[in-house]
Amino acid sequence: MIYTKQEYYTPAEVAIHNKANDCWVSLNGKVLDMTSWLEKQFRYCKCPKDCSCPNKNWYCADDCIEYCRCFKMGYEYCDAKRLAMTILAYAGKDVSHWFKAEDWITYVHPIVGSRIPFMRHGPSFEQPVVPSTRWRPIAKPWWLDDSIVVGKLTARTRPIRITNTLTSSSVMLEVCSEETIYQIMMRYLPHNAHMHSYTWRHLGKPLKYHRTLEQNKVYDERDRFSDVALPENIYVPDILLYYNDDLTEGT
Repeated sequence: MIYTKQEYYTPAEVAIHNKANDCWVSLNGKVLDMTSWLEKQFRYCKCPKDCSCPNKNWYCADDCIEYCRCFKMGYEYCDAKRLAMTILAYAGKDVSHWFKAEDWITYVHPIVGSRIPFMRHGPSFEQPVVPSTRWRPIAKPWWLDDSIVVGKLTARTRPIRITNTLTSSSVMLEVCSEETIYQIMMRYLPHNAHMHSYTWRHLGKPLKYHRTLEQNKVYDERDRFSDVALPENIYVPDILLYYNDDLTEGT
């Protein structure tokens, strides 16, 4: 058995990371962990804060957020935190519509007539409106920082049923279409800690673990069902697990 690190994530897996102390977003097919970046941004503003807890007391909840008073007034020294609050509002969601390729979408400034980044939710760095060859960003922008990339966002998810023929138990999983059988095994591991004692088969043929479901001819036919007005879940491919009887404990 080859234990692999998770490479692809479903939108549902990204969506559960939607708090200030656990914030993920997806951007152009990549999944970014913005938690450490948010902590740095929240330290920029030193003005008095208002607690987000509904009941004001000496003890705050774990998900408490301190809001800056001057944030509502639009002071410039809160611009960094303004973007952080926007990122927090989009925590667990996709922000690809903010960008075109690897840069912000732009618009023509109505006064100076130059094309500048269109940051509808607040500026991300102090780039001048008038183009200047002397301006350089202080640090690498967060959307180009590979150190916060935790994986890739799947292009499409698909359901799969895994049936243990020894115990007659079935598990329905939502997997990524790009994942190999090895990676799908990692998703199934919490349901069966001894899955290395089984052979995985579909329609009587053993699966090749280094290939994807499509490469193993386990096709996703939901589009065909939709074309003929049938429910997408009318049929879900079933992978059967056969116990090898290799003197190890099986469940």
